[in-house]
Amino acid sequence: MPRIRVQGTDIEYRVLKTRRNRHIRLTVSGKNGVRISGPRGVPERDLHAMVREKGTWILERLRHFNEMEQRQPRWRYAGGERVLVLGEWKSLRIIPRELNTGSIMLQDSDLLISLPPSLCQNETVIADLFHRWLRNWAHIELPRRVVLQAARMEVTPGRISVRAQRSKWGSCSAAGNISLNMRLLHAPPAVLDYVIIHELAHLRELNHSARFWKIVEQYCPDHHVHEKWLRDHTWLLET
Repeated sequence: MPRIRVQGTDIEYRVLKTRRNRHIRLTVSGKNGVRISGPRGVPERDLHAMVREKGTWILERLRHFNEMEQRQPRWRYAGGERVLVLGEWKSLRIIPRELNTGSIMLQDSDLLISLPPSLCQNETVIADLFHRWLRNWAHIELPRRVVLQAARMEVTPGRISVRAQRSKWGSCSAAGNISLNMRLLHAPPAVLDYVIIHELAHLRELNHSARFWKIVEQYCPDHHVHEKWLRDHTWLLET
């Protein structure tokens, strides 16, 4: 992989060009490192030039992710470990059962995971099962909450989609389509609802003007508290 040297530190990065890319995009992730992507027609030298231009910013982001990793190590998917669900830490309880597939059940303080005995120690299998369970739940729970908040705010969103994004909690398009990150189910319900209110407010103001924040304030007076929770837990986007 190509690399640049910033303040005495070597930074490797990946270059990706595809037909789907319409713009040059530079992303920095604690889990996936540095990536620069762009349309196939863009000269590769332009992509390398952008990485060099943003070198100091890239280094700051990598240091930020490293600090987050030290404060909150990535959790493991094994019996006795804990995961965050609706703002509460749940202990993983692995139960061996003769099943054709795994299953998950949420209890007060535990997340019960039933698996064939031969898979109970396989963290990759447990992680995959957990993320599929979270995704399926999110496709039901998040649109339900959007409908409730939209009725309260007297707005009508377009399409509601749920994705596993690694850079944002939610978005609202110019067409009024709402996209939410399935990882919002890690957040406390009040924080989750704030993100929904934030995106629905864009149906009236597709910007972050004073008028926009006045709408948010009307329906979520504690939004500053919830924004801080999201900032403090951006590492969840990397789970």
